[in-house]
Amino acid sequence: MAPSSSQLMSAVRHPLRRRILRAFLDGSVDCPSASQLAEVTNRRVGEVAYHLKALAQCDILRPVQNGGANPRKLQRGWTLGVEAEWLRVVLEVWAESGASR
Repeated sequence: MAPSSSQLMSAVRHPLRRRILRAFLDGSVDCPSASQLAEVTNRRVGEVAYHLKALAQCDILRPVQNGGANPRKLQRGWTLGVEAEWLRVVLEVWAESGASR
């Protein structure tokens, strides 16, 4: 289910959340953990984890278990909970609106 307008505005208002979402859209991450996203965004893991949970609360992201063929190596990762194209449009509209200034 897509987030409500108010949830969406709250989610993309924060610059780190937009950076996290862009990492998913530009293909620089694939089912990343909070640690991997912290590395990509050059931020602390705890800070990134907080924003991942906020994005998950409005169903933009969702947690998944990844680890490939080895079940002993399962780790928590994240994936988009919404269509990538829809999210691209949302981020473009946000940027063009000047709201991030």
